[in-house]
Amino acid sequence: MTTAVSTDTHWNELNTDYDVVLATDPSNVALLAGVLDLLPRDAKSLLDLGSGTGRLTAMCREILPDAEFVGLDPAPNMVADARVKFAGDPKTRFVEGAAEDLSQFADESFDVIISSFALHHLSHEDKRVSAAEAFRVLKPGGRFINADQYCRVMGEPGDRDRVLDVFELLTAKARYYLLHASLERMLLQLDLLPLFIREDGEILATAEFWVEALSDAGFADPRIVATEPVELFNRVVWATKPGQ
Repeated sequence: MTTAVSTDTHWNELNTDYDVVLATDPSNVALLAGVLDLLPRDAKSLLDLGSGTGRLTAMCREILPDAEFVGLDPAPNMVADARVKFAGDPKTRFVEGAAEDLSQFADESFDVIISSFALHHLSHEDKRVSAAEAFRVLKPGGRFINADQYCRVMGEPGDRDRVLDVFELLTAKARYYLLHASLERMLLQLDLLPLFIREDGEILATAEFWVEALSDAGFADPRIVATEPVELFNRVVWATKPGQ
């Protein structure tokens, strides 16, 4: 599948030390731990969608030191930072690209696809396309693991109930970050709040939307794992490609 995909993203201009800020956040630490719990210990090839500077890749690398990793991200600056961080690791590489266009990878290339706090940047249509692309490049029996932030209400941009849901959820997160993470984490959330409200590169979906998208793509028995604190609606949605 080949589509014209723009890799323009506001994350390319991010000046915050993203990894350091997120590491202060217990809710994000719990979310990534959920990914590690689901990681097949016999996996040999992994693709990290929206890999950023490689934070989740590094965690998975500790568990799977002999596996081959590919990190994919639309932000050239983050890809460059990740390449520097992993310069001494011949089994890990980072490339520019978008989750909705995995045409640079052959069918059945990976045992596992992981992603964290990335796929909510896609439009809802592209989320469905990315699910289909993930299915294509996974080997039979391969696992898709998406750790992300979700909302409770679907709807069109500007829909009042949806805007209220996103606003209430993200301001509650900002308060949590101030109390339990750091001032910098709270400020990052508040800086991004207008983008979430306008759905400008920050487009939340429900976890149930992803279950449907994965089922439609052909995955078997998609599941939702809630991570603490559950009221912040961080979830791990995972599924397996039939076969093997």
